[in-house]
Amino acid sequence: MTHPDILIVGAGVAGLSLATALGREGFRVTVIDGAKRPPRPTADREIHDWDLRVSALTPASIDFLERLGAWSAIPRDRTGCYTGMKVWDGHGSGRIGFDASEVNAAYLGHIVENRLTLQVLLQCAETSPGVEVRWECAMADMTLTDSGWEIHCEDGSTFCAPLTVGADGARSRVREWAGMPTRDWSYEQSAIVGTLKLASRHQDACWQAFLDTGPLALLPLADEDKVAIVWSLDETQHEPIAALSDEAFVSALNWALGDDGPQATAVGPRASFPLRQSHAVDYIDEGLVLVADAAHSIHPLAGQGINLGLSDVRVLAEELTAGKAKGLAVDSPVALKRYQRQRKTENLAMMAAMEGFKRGFGSRNPLAVIARNVGLSLVDQQAWLKRWFMGQALS
Repeated sequence: MTHPDILIVGAGVAGLSLATALGREGFRVTVIDGAKRPPRPTADREIHDWDLRVSALTPASIDFLERLGAWSAIPRDRTGCYTGMKVWDGHGSGRIGFDASEVNAAYLGHIVENRLTLQVLLQCAETSPGVEVRWECAMADMTLTDSGWEIHCEDGSTFCAPLTVGADGARSRVREWAGMPTRDWSYEQSAIVGTLKLASRHQDACWQAFLDTGPLALLPLADEDKVAIVWSLDETQHEPIAALSDEAFVSALNWALGDDGPQATAVGPRASFPLRQSHAVDYIDEGLVLVADAAHSIHPLAGQGINLGLSDVRVLAEELTAGKAKGLAVDSPVALKRYQRQRKTENLAMMAAMEGFKRGFGSRNPLAVIARNVGLSLVDQQAWLKRWFMGQALS
């Protein structure tokens, strides 16, 4: 049996970044994951070579990744730095544009393929002192003992640590097997993701149309004529559009973008996934703590999921490190409660905002259409209000 100080279940972005941060503070950390070790990403740049899943990393997340030594390891010619955002109502006249120069910032964020972020974090974790990463180590069961949660894996290995971290995603088995309840609801939508080739440059901007069937976002990749797509569609609309041929799909997408967005000429491989919102009633239990999607998952329309998760990791690492300096046990409720108090407040606020956007822009009520168009135009005309919104996005 292996006895680290901290056992992290899930070798994703959250799990690996937390392991790196804690390993550098002198904790002995083991990370387990049931998947195979991910292969090194391709450097090819054809439309089918880009990862289907990307994230919009904010400056705050980038700063944290830089402190871990991860950000500088991501090739700059593979990240899409965006300096502007163009948002409009697909069924009205409301428009709003954001530019980094309005808040004296060099950029608003970077669009990065998830597999690249994961690969550099894996390198950081594997080279951090006191950190062990175990692949193909799927959980079979877990039991609470006097020494912490004892986890048995399908390969016969067993782990027990004073503190176990559930970083195993929205369908967290750690959360489920520990009996930690969640509040869940379906958006009754699915998102189509993939890569598009454009007829023009993306202008280093994120393009987002709010349609009555769901938001459609184009996120700029490193190549000036390629963008990642996240097209959220009501279930009644999703299946017919997802089943279209590539040519028909591009036509449907260009029609949805209308005259306000860039036009696509080709699409690469596509994938779909259902959209749900979930929030754990508590992030902590005896000898157990949840982070990132295991604690909360939100609609992808603002691309904030990974940023909220990295904020969880940063705060948890800070609280555990501060507790260690004060002589507290690694599973001390004092440090864990401080983490939960800080993160639940921000996460719930973001989830409420995303739900408000979803309901407001998804409504077909004529009064709602008028209100949201007036609102967009009003914000676009008020410099101070735009600066406030961008300040929230940068943090």
